[in-house]
Amino acid sequence: MLSHAVVDFFSALVIPILSVLEGRAHMSPGEGAMLVAVGSLSSGVIQPIVAIVGDKRDTRVLGTVGLIVAAVAIGLIGYADSFWKLALLQIIGTAGVGAFHPPAAAVMGHLAGKNRAVAVSVFFAAGILGGSVGSVAAPQWAATLGIKSFIWGVIPALLVAVILAWATHGSAHRHAHAHSTHRALPKKERAARWNAVWVLYAVNAMRFTVNMAMVQLVVRWSELYTLSQSGVAGPITPTMKAALLTPELRLASAGVNGPLQAAMGLGMGVFGLLVGWLVPHNRARLAMIITPCLGAIAVVTMPLMSTMWAAFLLSVLVGGGYAGTMPLSIAAAQRLLPHRTTLASGLMMGGSWSLAFVGPPIAQWIYEGTGGSLATVGVVFAVMLVASGLIILLIPRRLLDQGEAVMHAKDAVAVPDTAGLVAE
Repeated sequence: MLSHAVVDFFSALVIPILSVLEGRAHMSPGEGAMLVAVGSLSSGVIQPIVAIVGDKRDTRVLGTVGLIVAAVAIGLIGYADSFWKLALLQIIGTAGVGAFHPPAAAVMGHLAGKNRAVAVSVFFAAGILGGSVGSVAAPQWAATLGIKSFIWGVIPALLVAVILAWATHGSAHRHAHAHSTHRALPKKERAARWNAVWVLYAVNAMRFTVNMAMVQLVVRWSELYTLSQSGVAGPITPTMKAALLTPELRLASAGVNGPLQAAMGLGMGVFGLLVGWLVPHNRARLAMIITPCLGAIAVVTMPLMSTMWAAFLLSVLVGGGYAGTMPLSIAAAQRLLPHRTTLASGLMMGGSWSLAFVGPPIAQWIYEGTGGSLATVGVVFAVMLVASGLIILLIPRRLLDQGEAVMHAKDAVAVPDTAGLVAE
């Protein structure tokens, strides 16, 4: 959990100062959106690869390596003076972040035993806490010590990597009987479980896309808010905004953007914990349907806000809407595929995250194409969030509304294909 907080702290350092980086590297807003997008793509693509290797070798090493790579690459962003240099460091750094998550989530679920859903929720919240601290700290850190000083964060990260290696490298992440018990299930039941995992994958991909689109929306909202606070009145088009933003205003905008990004992270963590702790096993499916539908209201409303406190509150609700049930999906996938827990974790996180790279460019494209309408961006992605909740209806209730003990009891018995286990 400590290492998750640290790696997500580093993952959160770039986005809050995106406007500053755009000014330093003479990037266009579109290139800024691509910088966010390539991070999502890189982090996502690496996770299934690490998951497959980790499951095959039953090793934790790649997670520790990922933590180190992330800290070093992101620590070097202050030395990049062009879009391509920033993009390269972003790709390497986020690949490290991605490599950490599947083995860490898998070993967390293994160590938790029958309390998997709660433990994964706490693990999830620890990462969100680290990311939120990073979002708030990045603008202040950059303004006080300069972006080049980010490299000094590598030292504590290396110490945490040593602790992580000591704590997890000797621990298996799956139960010894996982393969045999899964093979003992009827073929139809095994297929049903895989189908459920793929539906969860699609749902998470949609929610992560909303996540990344809202990250981009908040960056632009922060710039507009900063300009309004500086005395610029009336509608501001994207072209006008680029001309009006001085280096000082971009830094001030980062001071607004960071807390709002942290607010979305706070919502992710708080709602993830509450859902993990309070939702009973037999209501998991219902929670996965209702939560994003309610969160869509906040997605529509947030861009319309004109005050910081209202935007902060709604950003918390936005984060809870798209990520509040994420720990439930991770725990459910691990239960459905007990012999492939790292792969299950990787699909729910990075595998789906890799598709979310389209979120920031699409959000930026809608924003520019509508002459600066953030409200339209909110509506489009609110609809996507509602759709992600409704798609959960494709998964039979019995596959999601059951606890760890029930699942293992079922797994422990070799049931012949004629037993009718798959009947609703």
